[in-house]
Amino acid sequence: MVADLEPFAAAIHAVFPDTRGHGPSQKFERIEDYTYAAKAPDMLALLDHLGVHRAVFGGASMGACLSLRLAIDAPDRVRAVVSISGPPFAPPDADRAWWREHRPLVAAGRFEDFFDANVRLRMGEAALARLRARPERYAALTENLRRHSVPSLLALLDETYARGEWVAECAAIRCPVLVIGGSEDHFPTVAMSRRVAETVPGARLHIVQGGPHFPNRTHRAEVQGTIRVFFEEIGLVRR
Repeated sequence: MVADLEPFAAAIHAVFPDTRGHGPSQKFERIEDYTYAAKAPDMLALLDHLGVHRAVFGGASMGACLSLRLAIDAPDRVRAVVSISGPPFAPPDADRAWWREHRPLVAAGRFEDFFDANVRLRMGEAALARLRARPERYAALTENLRRHSVPSLLALLDETYARGEWVAECAAIRCPVLVIGGSEDHFPTVAMSRRVAETVPGARLHIVQGGPHFPNRTHRAEVQGTIRVFFEEIGLVRR
């Protein structure tokens, strides 16, 4: 989300942590070490290290869900949430079947082949072609996977596809929440994003028409504009 926040760089202090198992952060080989219950204390420890009591949390996909989880579990530390394509739902049966089919790629160490298949699933063949047309960017993303051992990447992905639904718990959130989804995303679907927004008291919902799982990449200006209005409403930036 670095580029998503560029218009607000002069008004906010943004921190972009790599959660456990991502980027250069620590890797684990047990599923339980990748749950939201395990990741949330890391974020709070980071705030403590920075001397920050409350912050606006946000992200896309997993980062969006983690932000919602923090708003439930540590309400006094969360000022607001921006959740982009964050599904607090169990993965659809089709996604679980997809993982069972593609898990052997990871088990065999074929991380790049798995990465390509995942991009096709989430963003489509055209998005993969655009990414592969940028060799440096493609290499940087796949290199992040290569920071893993086979057991650690399997643990991370096994946890991802074993998650259950916890959307009802979002009713306990009391901070401002912005939910953004893509109309073409299959997980979360528009109906799922709407359900999250209807469950969180007072949440705002914005659906990006034509947007995929990461609408902040394909429709960046629209997403930035939506975030700006939200930031203005909560007093984070001036109107």
